[in-house]
Amino acid sequence: MKVSIIIPCYNSEKWIEECVLSALQQTYADTEVIFVDNESTDRSVDIVSKIKENHENLIISSAKNLYPNCWDEPRAKGLELMSGDYFTVIGSDDFLSERYVENCMKIIMKAPDKIKALQSPMQGVQSTKDSTKYSNILGHSYSSIKEFKELCLKGCPVNTPSVMYSAELYHKKVINTKPETYGGAADYDMYCSMVDAGVFIYPAPVWLGFFYRWHEDQATWKMHKDPTNYDIMIQEFWREKWKTES
Repeated sequence: MKVSIIIPCYNSEKWIEECVLSALQQTYADTEVIFVDNESTDRSVDIVSKIKENHENLIISSAKNLYPNCWDEPRAKGLELMSGDYFTVIGSDDFLSERYVENCMKIIMKAPDKIKALQSPMQGVQSTKDSTKYSNILGHSYSSIKEFKELCLKGCPVNTPSVMYSAELYHKKVINTKPETYGGAADYDMYCSMVDAGVFIYPAPVWLGFFYRWHEDQATWKMHKDPTNYDIMIQEFWREKWKTES
């Protein structure tokens, strides 16, 4: 089974080399890495173009930057280009242990007809101008669609960049986002939509090798400064929909 690793990027020259190389150096043999630039104004594209000289399984593309603090446009382009049976979308400031994809696929292949989406706990990496520190591992725990829905109405119960998806979900149009409505919180709404369609995002019980980098320039922190509370909007929409259907 082939795995596509999609890396949307906007101005990540500090981190992009480590990110891309970690994706290219996976122990899982059948992979492709798709780097999609989102109109960066720094050296990100130059750095990745140099890496490509020695890696034929690295694809470079670009997408318009239409929505603030989100990766929907470059992710959509990456999904168009991918040839994998499974895919994951990782942040351009994050990185993977060399066995991350192998670890994910070992779990999925135990029940491929059942596990269409798998999320992993994340190892936090705190980066400042002068230092890098490893922080706590963040994960989510739930055991049923009912419990997942309940959690969705309180907050997002998914580590967004650590999800491995069956490409079938994309081809069947189960994976859809609304960045024009929810901005950088569009993935949160997507998970609600997925579970509404009966897709269970399995939570891996242990850390599989995903490193999530916290830093002052990341979109997550910028989202917190947005005056619009997209999380509340999403919760209100799905609370009403699921109440009506129950």
